[in-house]
Amino acid sequence: MRADVSPKLQSSKSREPSKLDIFYYTDPDCSWSWALEPEIKKITEEYAGQVRITYKMCGFQDKWADFFDTINNVGHPEHVAPHWAAVAKRSGMPLDWQIWFEDPPTSSYPGCIAYKAAVLQDEKKAQNYLRKLREAVLTERRNIARQNILFSIAEETALDIDRFREDYLTGPAQGAFNEDLEESRGRGITSSPTIVVRNLMGQEKMLIGYRPYREYEKAIETLAATPLLKMPLLPIGDFVRKSQCVATEEVARVYEIPTNKALIELEKLCAGGQVVKTEKAGGEFWRPLLIP
Repeated sequence: MRADVSPKLQSSKSREPSKLDIFYYTDPDCSWSWALEPEIKKITEEYAGQVRITYKMCGFQDKWADFFDTINNVGHPEHVAPHWAAVAKRSGMPLDWQIWFEDPPTSSYPGCIAYKAAVLQDEKKAQNYLRKLREAVLTERRNIARQNILFSIAEETALDIDRFREDYLTGPAQGAFNEDLEESRGRGITSSPTIVVRNLMGQEKMLIGYRPYREYEKAIETLAATPLLKMPLLPIGDFVRKSQCVATEEVARVYEIPTNKALIELEKLCAGGQVVKTEKAGGEFWRPLLIP
């Protein structure tokens, strides 16, 4: 008897009906998933209320002794740094690969399990938590294979830390991650990011790896039973406020403007007191100004 490995929706009382489901197989440590953040944001903004994104943790690396990425020729922690440098060059997203020389993560599984612990509390907060995990390991040299880092980020995301600890250490988070792993392996998904777009009739298209936005857009529009409406984008300042933290490259790709123009617009907002800038390796990040 063949196990059912079709994508399963996470239960949520707050879910609204959608015309399409997007199942996003990813991993908090994945540099190509980080490169895809602008496209995910653009999908979320342009197809708001019509497309539902469900995150699946595919856990690309359990322990280094059993890992080798033949596509990128990565089999040891020191191999990751030049790979991240190549991802940064191609995507324009800020990346700090020094973590692989200072405190390399021993596994990507802890971050995946932690995300599932966050989902058990609140799906929206879990998405924020996943974003903070990515920022931590990919731009801040924070090793998210360490429990103290995972718990600290959970507090930063305003999760119930006692429940989070329990769900992570002894609760159902590990089981939820195992279900994602089984589903990923059953569908032949061995790398992230992988996007599966599915319509209400069960028709779907799988897009493996980092792709230009137009490919995701084409899959969405092809599978939609009725034409989807493209929602108007928020003013950039409101987009930053909604996102809480964005890189310059994310603004450039969401708004389809040159990176230098995005930087000029963000600098204007900064001068006007709407956003604040943080310099990190490889680029700038922007946050809404906190009003006391």
